Amino acid sequence: MKNKLFSLTLLLLLILGIGILIKPQHELSDMEKRGLMKVNDIKLDGNIDDLENALKDQFYFRNIISKNYYRIKVALTKLFKTKLSDNEYGIDSYVVLNDKVSEINDDYLIYNILTYDEKYNNTVSSRGYNITELVNKFPLINTYVYFPTRIEEIMDIPAGYNYGRKYREAFIKQLNPIIKYDELKIKDFNDHKNWFYKSDNHWNVFGAYEGYKDIINMIRKDFDIVEPRKYDDSITYDYEFIGNLSTQIGGIGSKDKITDLIFNDINNFDYYINGEKTDFNKEKKYYQEHGNNTEYYDYGVYFGNNDYFKEFDFHQEDKPNLLIFGDSFLNTNNSWIASHFNKTIIIDLRDKPDDFNLENYINEYKIDAILVTMAYWDIYENGYMYIPVN
Repeated sequence: MKNKLFSLTLLLLLILGIGILIKPQHELSDMEKRGLMKVNDIKLDGNIDDLENALKDQFYFRNIISKNYYRIKVALTKLFKTKLSDNEYGIDSYVVLNDKVSEINDDYLIYNILTYDEKYNNTVSSRGYNITELVNKFPLINTYVYFPTRIEEIMDIPAGYNYGRKYREAFIKQLNPIIKYDELKIKDFNDHKNWFYKSDNHWNVFGAYEGYKDIINMIRKDFDIVEPRKYDDSITYDYEFIGNLSTQIGGIGSKDKITDLIFNDINNFDYYINGEKTDFNKEKKYYQEHGNNTEYYDYGVYFGNNDYFKEFDFHQEDKPNLLIFGDSFLNTNNSWIASHFNKTIIIDLRDKPDDFNLENYINEYKIDAILVTMAYWDIYENGYMYIPVN
C-alpha cells in the first residue's frame, strides 16, 4: 500500500512538473511589481537556481496562493507587534514582517533596523575614505556630501547604541575636513511621515524638496547661485501605487499616491540621457495619460529610470558646472538642483562602462563642484557605487 501511495505521489509530481513546463508562462506579477522567471529563461549551465526560481514563479494558482500566504503571514505577525512607548523618535509600534521589511506607526514600512557588525563598519569607513580619495585627486574642486536620511538609519530599536548613527560617524570620520556635508534631519516619526512614502523606500516630493533646499544652501556658501526656489503648487495623481517595500510582502497593506511639485520659475533647458537629447517630461506625460500598466513600480515610471549618465544644460555660462554621483533618490529633484547651475551631469555608477574615466568627465565638462548623494545602503555598502578615482 505504501509503495502504491509513493508511486502515485511521484506520478502526481511528475505530471505537475510537466504541466508547469508546458503551460502558458506568466510574464510578471502585478502583486509584486516584478518580472517572473520563465522556463525559457533557464540557462543550461549547471546552475540549478534558475530552475528553482522558474518553478517558484510559475506554479499553478501562484497569484492566489501567494497573495493569501502573504496576507495570512502579515496578519499573524502583527498580532505580536512590539510596543515602544519610550522611543525618542515617537515610534509607538514596531513589527518585523520579514527579513527585510518592518512596520512602524500608521502602517509605514521601513527597512529592518541596522545592527552592528564590525566588518560592515569597516566597509562604511572605506566608503567614506573613497570620497577623501576623490578630493585628494581633485583638490581644486569643491566637494559635498548629502545624506537623504531615513528613520531606520538613525533610530534606536531595540534599545542600545544607535547603530545607524555609529555607521554615519565612521563614514564622516574618514572625510577630509574640507569636504562639506549635510543631511535630511529626521527629528521624529512625523518628519519621516511627512517626507517619505508609506510603501516605498524613496522620499516623497516634500522630502525631496527638503533635500533640495539643504543641498543648494550648502553649495551656495561657496558659489554665486540663487537661493532655493519656492514651488507654486503641487499635484497628486489618483493612481494608487504599491512601493518597493510593500512588494516585498506581496503588496499587502500600505499603498501610496504620486505627488509632484510645480515650479514656474525654472527656465528652459536641454536634457540628455546617455548622450541622447530627450524630453525630460516624457515619463511624467506617460503617467498622466496611462497611469502604470507595467511591471515597474510607480516611482520609476513617473520620475524616470536610473540611467547611467544624465545631463542638464541650462545655458547659464556665468554659473558653475556640477557633477553629481547619485542614485534613484535624485530622480525626484534633479531638475530643481540643476536649475541653479550651468551644466549638471549626473552619474549613476551602478551601470558605469568598463572604460569609465572620471578625469575625462571632469575635464570635458569643466567641473567646478562635485556632490555625492545616495541612500545609506548605496553610499555605505554598494560596491557598484564605489567611485573609481585611480
